[in-house]
Amino acid sequence: MDHIFELQGSWKGGLSGEGKIQTENLTTEVSIPTSMGGGEKGTNPDELLLSSSAACYFMTIGLYLERNHIPFEDVKISSKLKVSGDGKLHVESIHHYPVIYLAEEPDEEMTERIHSIAHRAEEGCMITRAIKGNVNVVVEPAIKKV
Repeated sequence: MDHIFELQGSWKGGLSGEGKIQTENLTTEVSIPTSMGGGEKGTNPDELLLSSSAACYFMTIGLYLERNHIPFEDVKISSKLKVSGDGKLHVESIHHYPVIYLAEEPDEEMTERIHSIAHRAEEGCMITRAIKGNVNVVVEPAIKKV
């Protein structure tokens, strides 16, 4: 089954211009960040890519933990996207730092299983698969007791 997602958008101006995007569940202003010479109104494509990657990853890891019967309480994530200025600007890497919260302290076997699942989830995320070969995606998981 195919899934179709649609977006409507507009842009006014050049480097310091402003735009707007709208999907079924998201409406936001967009611009080029001030660090890249823009006007910094709303979000930007880099933050949107990072958001897509992080959301896809933490949804996927939640699904994988559930399917593997890991009784987790929560998954929190911190993520970073690096844009390289070598030659043309390009997204070089995305780093995800998920923290998997458990009700009980895990033993060594459970810790290894969770780390394995955390890395498999990155490979299973459709956004990561879409950018694979162009962007290096790195996962550095941690486990904490609630």
